[in-house]
Amino acid sequence: MNGAWLSRVARLLAAAACFWGSSVLADVPGLDAELDLRLVAADTDLTSFTDGGLGELRFDEDHDGLRLGRLLLAYQAHLLETLSAEVALSATGDNDKNPIDVTEAFLEWRPYPRSMWRTRARLGAFYPPVSLENRRVGWQSLYSISPSALNTWVGEEIRTLGAEVEVTAAGASKGRSFDVSAVASVFGWNDPMGVLIFERGWAIHDRQTALFGRLPDPLGAGTTRHGLELFHEIDNRAGYYVGGEFRYTDRVVLRALHYDNRGDPAAMNEYESAWLTRFDSVGARIELPAGFTVVSQWMTGDTSVGDSDDGRGFLIADYDAAFLLVSKTFGRQRLTVRYDTFETDTVRNEAIFDGSQDGEAWTLAYIFEPNEHWRLAAEALRNDTTLAPRALLGLAPQAVERTLQLAVVYHF
Repeated sequence: MNGAWLSRVARLLAAAACFWGSSVLADVPGLDAELDLRLVAADTDLTSFTDGGLGELRFDEDHDGLRLGRLLLAYQAHLLETLSAEVALSATGDNDKNPIDVTEAFLEWRPYPRSMWRTRARLGAFYPPVSLENRRVGWQSLYSISPSALNTWVGEEIRTLGAEVEVTAAGASKGRSFDVSAVASVFGWNDPMGVLIFERGWAIHDRQTALFGRLPDPLGAGTTRHGLELFHEIDNRAGYYVGGEFRYTDRVVLRALHYDNRGDPAAMNEYESAWLTRFDSVGARIELPAGFTVVSQWMTGDTSVGDSDDGRGFLIADYDAAFLLVSKTFGRQRLTVRYDTFETDTVRNEAIFDGSQDGEAWTLAYIFEPNEHWRLAAEALRNDTTLAPRALLGLAPQAVERTLQLAVVYHF
């Protein structure tokens, strides 16, 4: 899908949205649809990872101008009073294996409460409860075009393909103004998780990896699939996560999660290796007076691959990321500033391959929603990183990448 063809299609879709989108799609119960068109200006000497390079932003200088941000179709059907089904389809216009693909698809069961306890169960493919930013339809950020590096990685490499159960002690039934929840999950089909953060490090963008999609392998360590496919079962070992949340009248949310895909780093199939990837994350969202919101999250973990005597993996890398976000609403407008800091560190056999990264980023975003159909957004992003694998391609390890994006989003 070349840029000229994409631009023509995007203009036609935008015109269609104006004339018939609201009247036709709005009549379908449970359907949310969005068309996101971007005007992009990039300042970088690197090729974006979406085009097979080691750039860490979604767009590079070869992809300036009018671009498709995302075409989203999200559908929720109430099968029974306590059972629903949800599916989200996405198109990003960047030569992925499938022009439109699934990002989430699951069943959700919410039985009638009979006491202070509330239960929710999911089965299928969905995001684990990590992000405190991505609260809009289609797991999109409420505060900016591009989420933090931490939550960008969640959208790239992580999806729960399995079952999740959450139990909440509802405070209202006991006269309290807070709820406490516990969540646990068992999942599979996520054994390649870790390869991207090991090879390319953290990135910042809003492109979510589709369940049947593929990303270029920047270092050519990929497979006969000609790219990285991230949702496969290789070692027949289930992973898990457990976590908890404290919520005070939706004005304070505290969340923690421990995640372990229990991958066998010695396992391989015809195409790829399994990775042992684990992390802990904690975060807080606080709603303050005068329309201010503060969000902060921190994640630390490790990933490894390859046979070793101790079973921990031949190559091992540690990784950390954190961000602080401050947002202010003015009626239908929102202004947000965010600071990210992140790093990866190869801690075993770095002489064979060193994927170490150190970086920080600043994001400034402005959003205006004049009505229920339109969302206008502007975002300036500066990403300053040092990434060791760039030297393998004859590039300078240190680079500063900048993008300015103007988004026009029509919600059908």
